[in-house]
Amino acid sequence: VGARPAIHLEGAELDVVEAVVVLNSLIRDSWQKACESAFILGREVYQFHAIVRKVNRRKKTQDRILVVSNQWIYNMEMFGEEGPQEEFKWSLPIGSLLRVAAGKDDSKLGEFPATIHFDLVVAKQLLAQNAYKDRKLGTKGSSVNDKHQLLFISPYARDRCTMALVALYYSQAKKRLAFTRGNEATGIRRSQLGPEVIKKEGTLEKYTRGIVGNMVGKHPRFVQIKSTGYIAWGKEKGKIKFDEAIVGVRDEGAALEQFKLTDEEKAQFFCVLTSGKSLYFLCPSVQEKKDWVACINTIIEKAAYSK
Repeated sequence: VGARPAIHLEGAELDVVEAVVVLNSLIRDSWQKACESAFILGREVYQFHAIVRKVNRRKKTQDRILVVSNQWIYNMEMFGEEGPQEEFKWSLPIGSLLRVAAGKDDSKLGEFPATIHFDLVVAKQLLAQNAYKDRKLGTKGSSVNDKHQLLFISPYARDRCTMALVALYYSQAKKRLAFTRGNEATGIRRSQLGPEVIKKEGTLEKYTRGIVGNMVGKHPRFVQIKSTGYIAWGKEKGKIKFDEAIVGVRDEGAALEQFKLTDEEKAQFFCVLTSGKSLYFLCPSVQEKKDWVACINTIIEKAAYSK
């Protein structure tokens, strides 16, 4: 798998098509047998796998294998002839999916991205159920993130994965999973929403998670919400350095356990999902938090209406 070997087929069109169908069936059967022998247990059923490059928090890519069952998503390191192992980097239940976004394709570099957002609060609630009590979010000591950026080897592989996740989520939650597609995670361009206007701005406490371990940082940042569906932030009003397309906002259960907030702080906390990351903010009051969340939701609704 690591060397990504390839088979080149030549011959009559029908013969090649038949050979491809047979090979795909054999590949699926062998993967299903290997995965269900190693880590997909009980009533779980293997669905598919994908060879991807995962973009980590340092913006470096790592070769990974994404394995999906009818109940779980597994992130595994590449392996060789020994086949899949019992250990994996992390696993998260299908029911904890929050949003899936297909990003801008780059055919020259062979990069076809998708960003998968999870609700870690829901994930822990599912893990508390009797059927999952022996599960762990990760088996190699990896910190589990609520957002994962993946680069697929083809648009077909990316679309197959994202559409399958949408279908699997609906079969479990009986509701639609938020899905966006386009050149940006919001599926729109800035010009579609007219001239850019600052709808809300102010200083908030921005929380960050460390690259290693459970280190937590927090810093005051000047934040702007723009009419074009973007959030920008920097150290001061005149030093705005970052700019991301808004995908969604969470006003409840947004704080991760590692932030160790008080109940009062949790009520003032919210999370903005963007095309590239999850941003965590603490407001000076509950009312201020409501104002920020309402402003962002209005921008999202306007963006959806303009499509």
